[in-house]
Amino acid sequence: MDGVVTLPDELSVLTAAIATPLRPDESLDEGVLFELTTRYLERGIEGLYCCGSSGEGVLLSTEERKRVVATVARAVGGRVPVVAHIGGGATRDAIELGRHAAEAGVTAVSMIPPTYYRFGQDAVVEHYAAVMRAVELPMIVYNIPQFTGTEFTPESIRPLLENDQVVGVKHTAHNMFSLQQMAARFPGKAFINGFDEVFVASLAAGARGTIGTTVGLQYELFAAARRRFDSGDVDGARQVQGRINDIIRELVDIDVFPAAKYVSGRDAAGLGSLGSCRRPFVPLSQAARARLDRLDERLTEYLRLTAHEERSARV
Repeated sequence: MDGVVTLPDELSVLTAAIATPLRPDESLDEGVLFELTTRYLERGIEGLYCCGSSGEGVLLSTEERKRVVATVARAVGGRVPVVAHIGGGATRDAIELGRHAAEAGVTAVSMIPPTYYRFGQDAVVEHYAAVMRAVELPMIVYNIPQFTGTEFTPESIRPLLENDQVVGVKHTAHNMFSLQQMAARFPGKAFINGFDEVFVASLAAGARGTIGTTVGLQYELFAAARRRFDSGDVDGARQVQGRINDIIRELVDIDVFPAAKYVSGRDAAGLGSLGSCRRPFVPLSQAARARLDRLDERLTEYLRLTAHEERSARV
């Protein structure tokens, strides 16, 4: 399709699924979002993903989602890829969000299949096709069956991956066999891990990057795990994955999205709070915040230890 560029290598990077800062009245705080984006770039984060699960995309209005994408794209200024998640419900809404994302200057769009109703494969494929006919941006299919009820298999996703405008898949599923089969059948596409806890396993299965809730918190650990895996130090990569997973286990035990958002605010030196997640998420208790304060100290130690190991390996 004219105007569409295939970008699998550019998108196969360590991408933070950015949280959406909210004020106490749940209104969008674009100033904090701009600053959070800037601080991520200063740390070396290689890409930003807006309005996905971590960004509470389906809890935001269409206009709020547009403002998030515009703010992040403006803060990035073309320095790293920006992917806008535009999925949710009606096809017309996805088209509206996609056209706005193109105007904002994002690199690509991403989309979950339509939810709630049990749409058949033909309807799902046509939903993506209709959006791509209207929006001339590369498309990343978002496979997250535990949230959508639709699982893309190597066979069911084939009609989408045969479309040149579909440049990759965000595979937020634990099925590494399915990931390996898709990557083997479509080696020219970008297969991107979506579950932080299986990052190293996904690299072995054929993933070429990751988009995750905790990448913004643990970017240096993900980068170290990737470097060790790529150099053939699989045991070293697994060791770093264990540190990543120790943090994730605690976040999940508390409530992963509110917990990660809280730590993201603490982690962005001096930024303060990103606010609570929008209702119906329950605000974190004082006890949960205390646990997360202690977890942030553990994360700081993991970052220090891993950085020391990386420096020693280069000597």
